[in-house]
Amino acid sequence: MAEPARVADSEPLRLNWRQADRDADYVADADGYDGSVGRIYLHNIGPQQGMWFWAMNAHGFEISRNIGSLNGTEKSAGAAARMVESAWFAAIKGSSLDRPLPKRNAYAMARAGE
Repeated sequence: MAEPARVADSEPLRLNWRQADRDADYVADADGYDGSVGRIYLHNIGPQQGMWFWAMNAHGFEISRNIGSLNGTEKSAGAAARMVESAWFAAIKGSSLDRPLPKRNAYAMARAGE
C-alpha cells in the first residue's frame, strides 16, 4: 500500500490534539478509539534538533499497520500532525472506525460565524 498522502498545511486538523507531559509534545485522540492515535514532539538535541518527530502508534484488529511509513520527521509541528492524521485515516480505511465526521447543524454554524 502507498505511503500516507501529505495533506496541505491549509487544511484544518481532524483529530483531537492535546499537549502531553512536556512542552513541544502532543498526542492525538480519535473519536471511537480508546487510547492515543499518535504523537508528535520536537527534537531538542542531536542531528535532528529542530525537527518534529511523528508516529502513528494506534493498534488493533481493525487498524492496518501495512500502510507505509508509520513515523518520521517533519520541519513543522503542523506537517508532523498532518502525517499522523494521514497515517491514521489510511490505517482505518474501510473499518468500523472509518466514519464521516459529524455534520454541524445550521445553529452551531451560525454561532461560530460560518
